[in-house]
Amino acid sequence: MNKLLSITSSAFAFTALALSAQAATLISYDAGNNYSAEDSDFSRRATQSGSGPYVSTSAFSDSSALSPSSDYSGPTFYGGYQYTSSDVEGYLSRQQVRTNAAGDQIFLQAYRGGGWAGTTLSLHGIYLFKQQDFNSGYETGAITLDGINMSWTGYITAGDSEPSSFDGRIVIQTGGDYYVSDAVIDLAQNSGSFAISGSTLDSVQWAIYDPTSSFNFDAGSASFNDVSLDSITAVGLYFEEDGWTGSGGGSTSFGLGIKSFEATGSTTIPEPEHMGILLGAVCILGMLLRRRLGK
Repeated sequence: MNKLLSITSSAFAFTALALSAQAATLISYDAGNNYSAEDSDFSRRATQSGSGPYVSTSAFSDSSALSPSSDYSGPTFYGGYQYTSSDVEGYLSRQQVRTNAAGDQIFLQAYRGGGWAGTTLSLHGIYLFKQQDFNSGYETGAITLDGINMSWTGYITAGDSEPSSFDGRIVIQTGGDYYVSDAVIDLAQNSGSFAISGSTLDSVQWAIYDPTSSFNFDAGSASFNDVSLDSITAVGLYFEEDGWTGSGGGSTSFGLGIKSFEATGSTTIPEPEHMGILLGAVCILGMLLRRRLGK
């Protein structure tokens, strides 16, 4: 009986191996893929309103794609953003997948020929990749997020009296709610990169975020807590600069180009190539039990 128990345990171990989480790339935006032949505008560009403050808003949506509707072959992305100038009229000049020597970047920029002196500026936005657009085999079911890897080019042009930051945070959706990370990404880098995975990602805490009510996430009043990463239905990037003083010498007040964004994850549902292992283990178990009982 002990021998039978040992054999049975071994067979179940094979079965467990086949059912164990299989890490994979869930979604990957990679500028090196040349998704567009030329600069391609977002399918939903910002509308302009106000006369001080001057506001440009592309309303948040997780049902109407933000990614270009033509001349674009990359992964679908959603979201929205808002850019405000308190006293100087000026709006977003680039809202597109921009093709250049550095690759096809998800790009936002505000340009004004006369500069931005004498005005206070702000920017808040979110880009999202939804599970329904994940790679084949991961569009449905329980997905555990286990890594984020991204790169970008970003800058803020500020007045001399007010050095400025440019922050990003990871966004996830689970249980129908959006959350942003307490981990902050410094987006004010002309060639920046960020990677997080494993126990480091597990230690991140999260605060609920509702972009439908306001793009601006107020970290000061937010409550960060542990959130399970085992049923992720969307992943992305939140970006913000709450307020900076425009520079008279800088015609471009900010630029943000997402060069790459990759999310990795796992599922306990066996992938097709692992089904053979599972079936084989079950068959072996059945034959061994049959032989043993026949003695």
